[in-house]
Amino acid sequence: MVHEHVVGTGPNNLGTSSSRQFYVLFGLFQLNEADSQRLTHGLNAYRITTEVGFVDAILLPLLLPLTVTSRTVTVER
Repeated sequence: MVHEHVVGTGPNNLGTSSSRQFYVLFGLFQLNEADSQRLTHGLNAYRITTEVGFVDAILLPLLLPLTVTSRTVTVER
């Protein structure tokens, strides 16, 4: 599952930053925050991609007893 959001004219090939968000009780409560504003470094043009990727899918069965889910947030600058 992927959600993409483009701000301004989109990325300018200045690099990428990513962070992982963790949620408990199947997404009801957020354990940490992936601050997308901090990941953009104050730029006005970037693309934010939030996804449940391959690594997140592998972590899910391991963390299932704790009902923790994860999502990866990537910012392309």
